[in-house]
Amino acid sequence: MCGIIGYVGEKPCTAFLIQGLKRLEYRGYDSAGIAVREAKSSSLFEILKAGGKLENIEKLLSETPKNGQIGIGHTRWATHGKPNSINAHPHRTGNTILVHNGIIENYETIRQGLTAKGYTMVSETDSELFGHLVEEELGKGLPFEESVRQAFLLLEGSCTIVVVNEKWPDRFVAIRNGTPLIAAYSKKSHGSFVASDAGAILDHTNEITFLENEEMVVGFKDHFDVFDINKTLLGQKPIDRKPVVLDWTLASMEKEGFAHFMLKEIHEQPRAILDTLDNLVDREKGEIKFSQIESMMTKTKRIQIIGCGTAWHAGLVGKYILESTSRISVEVDLASEYRYRKPIVDTETLVVLISQSGETADTLAALREAKKHGAMTLAICNARGSTLTREVDFTLFSAAGPEIGVASTKAFTTQVLILMMLGQYMASIKNKTAHVSDHSLIDIPMLSKLIHKIEDALQIEKQIAVIAKKYLDSNGFLFIARGKLFPIALEGALKMKEISYMHAEGYPAGELKHGPIAMVDESMTVIVIAPRDELYEKSISNLQEVKARGGRILAIGNKGDQQLAKLSDDFIELPFEADWSDTLLAVIPLQLLSYYTALYKGADIDKPRNLAKSVTVE
Repeated sequence: MCGIIGYVGEKPCTAFLIQGLKRLEYRGYDSAGIAVREAKSSSLFEILKAGGKLENIEKLLSETPKNGQIGIGHTRWATHGKPNSINAHPHRTGNTILVHNGIIENYETIRQGLTAKGYTMVSETDSELFGHLVEEELGKGLPFEESVRQAFLLLEGSCTIVVVNEKWPDRFVAIRNGTPLIAAYSKKSHGSFVASDAGAILDHTNEITFLENEEMVVGFKDHFDVFDINKTLLGQKPIDRKPVVLDWTLASMEKEGFAHFMLKEIHEQPRAILDTLDNLVDREKGEIKFSQIESMMTKTKRIQIIGCGTAWHAGLVGKYILESTSRISVEVDLASEYRYRKPIVDTETLVVLISQSGETADTLAALREAKKHGAMTLAICNARGSTLTREVDFTLFSAAGPEIGVASTKAFTTQVLILMMLGQYMASIKNKTAHVSDHSLIDIPMLSKLIHKIEDALQIEKQIAVIAKKYLDSNGFLFIARGKLFPIALEGALKMKEISYMHAEGYPAGELKHGPIAMVDESMTVIVIAPRDELYEKSISNLQEVKARGGRILAIGNKGDQQLAKLSDDFIELPFEADWSDTLLAVIPLQLLSYYTALYKGADIDKPRNLAKSVTVE
């Protein structure tokens, strides 16, 4: 959602703010702005903001350069009020300037109260109201930090706010409650930072302090302090918290010659798989290093997997894996629906929560619902120090590295990889592998071969680029598959919708005749994943139904499959082996197909319209 960055220190900060906001663009936004207090004059904080992309702010800066040693910046994803320069952040109220991420749920009540007192609102946002609340507390004679704290306690909802003030130009104050916030001190840049995401400040330091809910950070040029907002600041000692040292690099945040982050991240999947295996596998012993969760696994009688979007699709693959290998019943839930259906959860239930960012609001709410009923909780996550990883019983970390493109690719691959490892480990704990069919077994050699198979699959990129152009005139796409590959069809359809804006649906192939086949004609493209496995003949029968109705068929199957090639308009060959690795192998051409379709349509691939990388409000 919204991106936030702030700095106070000894160096000019405008470039820091703009660079930080660029690092946060992947979160999605529709307007942007900065506020900087000029260092060499007695002028007030000067605000530059505009609707649209950050380039508009850079253009304003080229016309009227601003610099100073304290400033805040923001990229806005609109909730209250249209995306324009008036509603863009920062907002100024009197001497108070602020940026805000989240939703003030009691906005209308606060607005009515302030209006009755004679306050005038300039924007349509809920955010502006907080400035009036701070000014009201300052009017009572309270210090700046205490005024911000007292004002924040009046808010309801998931909010993160960063505030500066004309009369206290040596500090920023920030509070987190729900939406993520990190703080850091940089020796390199001689100052304190606050941001929505660690990636925004990796240029300056990789030692990151993650704020908990209902915590405040006060930043100065030589240090920052963290406090509990539920206690008066008078006499409160700062919270002692050691920073987390991230292993992300600046290079991982750059495109490195690729046209888009999404394409770079598609090609990074072999490395992401290797790094994740290195983290979680003891190669000398040939064992998966999950011993810390052995007692949890032993007690597990049922599993619930929870995620949103692509993470939910990974969970669906996980259901096939875990039920097949461990013979334990698995449910998969959309995080946004989980707590509203009153799920049956007890102390023998393992709840597995999947999230790239570890900050998705719906996933966190589902976690808290599960914990309330005594469930054991396990996260699969790519972000060390994130809220999810701090609140679960244990985390299995993927090593995908920063994923900047909004459409998830390498995060999905590593999530499914970890679910494969979890399936193998649970099978060994439950001692059930003896009666599981050979194709369901997962072992270290199979996982290690994945790296090379994905590298081979990436070699079809040029073929995909040609095929994508051929189907640009499609009225829509149906992605179909059977068994464990059905979730991959869902993921392929989601990728196509996300970045190309073309209509696409994913279905189990056997469901075609129960409705979707009514949509099939010569303008409909049907994309089928049909490896030579136990369901191959059934997939062929489904394709015959499509062919008979004039639908165009793009098939993905085994190398040398002449039957499938003859039935299809276009055929993509992959080295399928009828094992669990097929799930990850099959997703590669679908990622590339969505990428090239979006490229030819001129879409904003890394920042698709209306979408945010991490949805931090419900």
